[in-house]
Amino acid sequence: MRPNYCLTILLVSILAVLLITLDADGEDLNCDVELKVRRNTVYGVALRGDLEIHCPIAFCNYPPPTVSWYKREKTDVPVNVSSSSHIKTKWRLSDHLEGKSILIFQKILRSDSGVYICGGGSSISHNINVTVHDYVVANDVMHTTVTWTTSKPETLEYSWRYVYHVVRITLFVILVITFCVASMCGCKGKSRDTPSRRQPSHDA
Repeated sequence: MRPNYCLTILLVSILAVLLITLDADGEDLNCDVELKVRRNTVYGVALRGDLEIHCPIAFCNYPPPTVSWYKREKTDVPVNVSSSSHIKTKWRLSDHLEGKSILIFQKILRSDSGVYICGGGSSISHNINVTVHDYVVANDVMHTTVTWTTSKPETLEYSWRYVYHVVRITLFVILVITFCVASMCGCKGKSRDTPSRRQPSHDA
């Protein structure tokens, strides 16, 4: 009995696709939390004003990771967000697997000036610089200005990893299709070349 090479190649191709899919799923389950704070982010606010600073985050599965805030001094000091503090946090879900942790300063103090970072899982964000200005504000109306400065476009910083996965999966799919088409053509060619059985001669 001759082995069916076409069926063997097809089964191997299907197995390869399944292994690639499982590998991609495993990477998704073990992927790191991605903190999307832009480089050189600067916030400016008047003394005794209110300020919110954002820590956008992408995660892999539910529940969302716990995000912690730190103020950078000689060592990273956790920000006091207790009920007695004028600093609070809240979470806002922006997409299926994306959200943002928000650090809220209520009637900000001069001592709140400094550099802050957010952290989730094993990841930490870029620095966020908060500057409190000694403005004299009429009628107790506080104005907050926010300046974003990035060293390079955010899309370039965060999209290369996904492009790599898409290209890799596409190449494997093309390879599997090529093997399938080649095996089918080979089988058809062999079936045409197979000699037909000789009919018994009437003279016999």
